[in-house]
Amino acid sequence: MKFLEDATLADKKVLVRIDTDVPLTDSNPIEVRDDYRLQKLLPTLFFLMNHRAKIILCGHLGRPLAKADPSLSMKPVFTHLSALANKKILFATDPFSLRTTEAIEKMDDGDIIGLENIRFFRGEEDNSRTFARKLSNLAEIYVNEAFGTSHREAASVVAITEFLPSYAGLQLEQEINVSTSLTRHPAHPFIAIVGGAKISDKLPVIRNLLPKVDRIIVGGGVANTFLASQGVDMKNSKVEEDYIDRAGEILKNSKGKIILPVDYVWESDKILDIGEEATHQMIHYIKSAKTILWSGVPGKIEQPPFDKSSKAIAKAIANSPATSIVGGGDTVGFVNSLGLVHKYSFVSTGGSALLELLGGRVLPGIRALG
Repeated sequence: MKFLEDATLADKKVLVRIDTDVPLTDSNPIEVRDDYRLQKLLPTLFFLMNHRAKIILCGHLGRPLAKADPSLSMKPVFTHLSALANKKILFATDPFSLRTTEAIEKMDDGDIIGLENIRFFRGEEDNSRTFARKLSNLAEIYVNEAFGTSHREAASVVAITEFLPSYAGLQLEQEINVSTSLTRHPAHPFIAIVGGAKISDKLPVIRNLLPKVDRIIVGGGVANTFLASQGVDMKNSKVEEDYIDRAGEILKNSKGKIILPVDYVWESDKILDIGEEATHQMIHYIKSAKTILWSGVPGKIEQPPFDKSSKAIAKAIANSPATSIVGGGDTVGFVNSLGLVHKYSFVSTGGSALLELLGGRVLPGIRALG
């Protein structure tokens, strides 16, 4: 794999796939609500500017299903990133129009153009080589700085590397180094705290993590489906019915490593947080751990008081001397809102990507870089 420091960048058009799937406000105008991922792009952006590259930024927001959606336009993201970098970013509403190509040809060293949401275009999520070739015509060099999307087979992450000399960005390089070190030499006890809404994304990862960790403590919708597999009446709580049997099988074969909540907080017949006893149980494991991985919150953090357990866990990890790694947009945004980011050993820009990499999967976006 080649890293950004190895590239000859002066006077080159550099297409950078970036992590821009950030939360937005419901206000008018729409603004970025949490900019942690954008802040993590700045070192690569400044590196490229200092090395006189002509920078073309490419990213996505949400799942627009290959059609334009004004609510998922990248314009507010680039407006915010422009303010962070103190550098004008020209916004290209149509990446493949004559106007955009002409603007790219007129770029000076250090100039930046931001492309509209790449998922507006058919071929991106299909990992289309035809679409990737079309995208590659805009540049001379490709840089992957989108760790959070590197677990997906997408044209701007995987197929693009067939057509341009390709490099890992500074943040991606750091993500790989930290994850590699963690999988090879973790200090034990090593615990993983896995929450979030959907178990469908997390089951393969949990299965792969089991041989590496001492405990996996689950919460949120992930825990709901496990609990349903044990015959607990979940009433109106979110449960993925299609995954109940698989969850039960993994739980049975986990040799006691998967820890389920022992109590919960209900409202309108729905579990919206784990209870006090379950929170104390998590904190007990946190205090005895030497390595902690956290991805996914156990409660509905956007609706207090159902953020109570998440706050307690965030503070317990921040106060722990253990090596602590946190990832996932909601989790990182939550930790950031509490002002605790600096207290963790490493804060990843990826959620599922981080878990899959730590679980032993070679991510498509990283594999494509060689």
